[in-house]
Amino acid sequence: MDASRVLEALQAGEFDGVSHTYQPYDGYGNQTHQVAMSVSGGTIEVSKTTSGKFFDGKENTPYSETTTDPLTGMDAVNFIAQRPYYFAQVRPDLF
Repeated sequence: MDASRVLEALQAGEFDGVSHTYQPYDGYGNQTHQVAMSVSGGTIEVSKTTSGKFFDGKENTPYSETTTDPLTGMDAVNFIAQRPYYFAQVRPDLF
């Protein structure tokens, strides 16, 4: 993968509209994590949803917490390098 060309393509908006929700994975205890990403312009928005249950003294209470991180520049390129599949479908010549 040519990181400088991927960065140029990202900043040019060539990956605009690429989105995917990745397979959930288990965390510590009864937690489950779900990662989703969407590309808008030169920014990749990565949302991580953590859900699980905790015991409040009477019953198990479910919870869900979502955090969103916008990635730009080399942080976005590093994310693409870790998960290139959906980006390679748009620009296979870069991978």
